Amino acid sequence: MTDTDTVIDLATPETATPFIEVRGLTKRFGEVLANSDVAFDVRSGEVHALLGENGAGKSTLMKLLYGVYHADEGEILVQGEPVTISSPAVARDLGIGMVFQDLRLVPAFTVAENISIALADQGFVYRRGAVEAQISAAASEMGFDVDPGALVRHLAIGERQRVEILKVLMAGARMVILDEPTSVLAPQEVDALFAAISELRAKGLAIVIITHKLHEARAIADRVTVLRGGRIVARGIDPTTIDDRELIGHMVGREVPALPAERPAPGQSPDPVLRVAGITVGGDGGHTAVRDVHLDIAPGELVGVAGVSGNGQRELFEAVLGLRSLGGGTITIDGTPVRKADPRIAIAVGGVGIPEDPLAHSVVPGLNVLEHMVLADLGSVRKGVGIDWDRARDQLAQLDERTQLRIAASHREVASLSGGNVQRVILTRTLGDVDARLVLAAYPSRGLDIATTRRTQELLLERRASGAAVLLISEDLDELLELSDRIAVLHAGELAGIVRPGEVDRYEIGRLMLGGNE
Repeated sequence: MTDTDTVIDLATPETATPFIEVRGLTKRFGEVLANSDVAFDVRSGEVHALLGENGAGKSTLMKLLYGVYHADEGEILVQGEPVTISSPAVARDLGIGMVFQDLRLVPAFTVAENISIALADQGFVYRRGAVEAQISAAASEMGFDVDPGALVRHLAIGERQRVEILKVLMAGARMVILDEPTSVLAPQEVDALFAAISELRAKGLAIVIITHKLHEARAIADRVTVLRGGRIVARGIDPTTIDDRELIGHMVGREVPALPAERPAPGQSPDPVLRVAGITVGGDGGHTAVRDVHLDIAPGELVGVAGVSGNGQRELFEAVLGLRSLGGGTITIDGTPVRKADPRIAIAVGGVGIPEDPLAHSVVPGLNVLEHMVLADLGSVRKGVGIDWDRARDQLAQLDERTQLRIAASHREVASLSGGNVQRVILTRTLGDVDARLVLAAYPSRGLDIATTRRTQELLLERRASGAAVLLISEDLDELLELSDRIAVLHAGELAGIVRPGEVDRYEIGRLMLGGNE
């Protein structure tokens, strides 16, 4: 399907007026056309999933409905009446609420204090008992398990999310927009969230869920709409009538190949490439972030790391690459100890890494794409005291051809690129290294389109097939289950268990992610 194709519109005709409807909505940011002539509606008592790749215009469209942005063209109707949504306050007055992906709660406040901030007519005196009683009553009515007196910083991510939804509902929302609500939840928490959404649907609320997880859209949505390049390419589809291949085709505009099902078994060498023996690692706030973790990875083995965000994944990654000091235990790469916080040790023995935030940890302001590639392998392009730039350009062309990640032009300043293009630069530099003995990849598909994500996964499997040990940190259980030989699960910085994908389901992994609790 191309951008010139006619929009596929499988919406079932309804006589009832939608809660919200947009017609011809267009939004530009300079020369960038973020939304183009969008027509879209959401009905009371339905869950409508909005699908699309990063940059497709999903969040922009929802922020137009919530008053964060203002449309350049088109109109918005709420219950059949044209409206101008000039701010989030106006949106809330119209009954529109939004729960952002980065939750907007104050960790040092209680649940009641956070919710009271959003409630109107509270006066100048905070009446704790009355507010907590009001919250308890609302939570009970919605079927939410919420403790009004709990400090937000003590709540799990799933609990914080329910507080955000309750806050929006108590502010009078009749339509709730959820932006990637399951991105950091364990499967059990996803089930709890979907049960809450079903309750809201049964009470007649309109729900919009922005997601990229197709199986979740099927599980909860009554209709699905797909955006690509800021345009609607499929509208109002019943998700039971279309398979994942077709949905991905709408999102990407072409077919994305499946990963190879048959793979060689991991190497049987008695000596692992990576040996992590009882390590303890401190966190940024002085706390212990990783505690007594043991993990070996054999040559030609891909081990995934699962866990709710913030359970020691980043500190484990940095410790293995020599970016963070050990408080105890040992790390060896191909038999070489990584005794101190010195990444040169890991690099010298063939260790390479893709950090979770490449812009912050891998990008040098002012340097272009070619110069970043040279930094990774300076020795191979030295020419006296200078750089053989012709050789460097040849090597970059070879890397680009080998990885097929469509890297930006060599003269482009990396810091000025979009997040996805920055990620491509780091992926090309790291996964194009055919001599790497150990590959650490933290959330490598973050910010990528579906086709580039698939190519990145293929490259990880290619490094595995070449005999490298691969450690993949991801919050996407589907990705871990599809790629990993084994999955190590972290909870509160400890190793909660190591499982094999073919022997457990996602709920068993979720149970370990939550510390062994159902």
